[in-house]
Amino acid sequence: MNLKEISLINVRKLDFFKAQFSPTTTIITGKNGQGKTSILEAIFFLLTSKSFRKKYNKSIIKKDENMLQIKGVIEIEEEESIKIKYDSKRKEIEKNEIKVKKTSEILKYSNIVSVSPEEPDVIEIYRKETLQYFDKIIFKITPNHVETVKSYNKLLLIRNTLLENNQETFQWDKKIIKVGLLVWQERIKFFKYFIEKLERVEQKIIGKKKYSLKYLKKTPENDIEYFNKLQQKKQNKTLVGPHLDSIKFYLNEKNLQESGSQGEKKLFKYILKLTEAEIINEKKKTTPILLLDDYFAKLDDENIMKIFTFFHRKFQTIITTTKTNNTMMEKRLKNPNTTIKIIELND
Repeated sequence: MNLKEISLINVRKLDFFKAQFSPTTTIITGKNGQGKTSILEAIFFLLTSKSFRKKYNKSIIKKDENMLQIKGVIEIEEEESIKIKYDSKRKEIEKNEIKVKKTSEILKYSNIVSVSPEEPDVIEIYRKETLQYFDKIIFKITPNHVETVKSYNKLLLIRNTLLENNQETFQWDKKIIKVGLLVWQERIKFFKYFIEKLERVEQKIIGKKKYSLKYLKKTPENDIEYFNKLQQKKQNKTLVGPHLDSIKFYLNEKNLQESGSQGEKKLFKYILKLTEAEIINEKKKTTPILLLDDYFAKLDDENIMKIFTFFHRKFQTIITTTKTNNTMMEKRLKNPNTTIKIIELND
């Protein structure tokens, strides 16, 4: 998938912006506060109808304006145009100038992997949010997992409500067991695959094994054991099931959150995201678009170039940064045969 160009009106600080992108790497430079992140957010919003920011709300629309509009030209097998209008209550989406009734009709364009300080930090967020982070990756390659997780969460809410009110849960237990085992089945398969990919990506980028990811769960041997555990010591919440799974990150076998520096954590996030991109590329047979916000921050020159070498020419990538001066990247940009495009924002 290739985003050829975008135009936007009234997105955060930007009155208007229009640009064409390189099919390989585009670098958007400018001082802080000039709207670099807003451009990436607009691309993400156009292709997913959502924001990647931690607290998405009406503020995506420029202050004192009533509506935003974003339009893009995308090339998959042929060129197609997508336009979205949003007035803080309702979205209007057009594909090739024809109104789209459901956002699901543009799901094939949502193959985006983004890295931004504005996103929830996967290393620092709570256990439940980390599970949701990885479930969303599973959703991209196994759409049925969405409904399975929704069904499980609905049954879990019903069962916990019954427990809180000292009511019998027996009629719901068999249902939650059936769906819970399906969630586990999909997650176990996914994490085995993801961890293998993660190790390969890490090897290609840094040439050695430093990081590891562990998927921790307590899965019953069978549905009978699952049922028996559900009946043990009744409390006001369900104490067994995939909602209690956790994911841990390690640096040289030590907890990454506690022992890693800011640079080591950021490098791991890039390895995670590039693993996701590799999986989308392989499973969906389409190249995702990478959005890398504030790419040069908290990474040394050597790691910047190692990551760059991995994704350049492999995925279309759009980067924001305050500067490229006095970096190893500057040498690449001076090459007359480079395919990298520079877009400079100013007042």
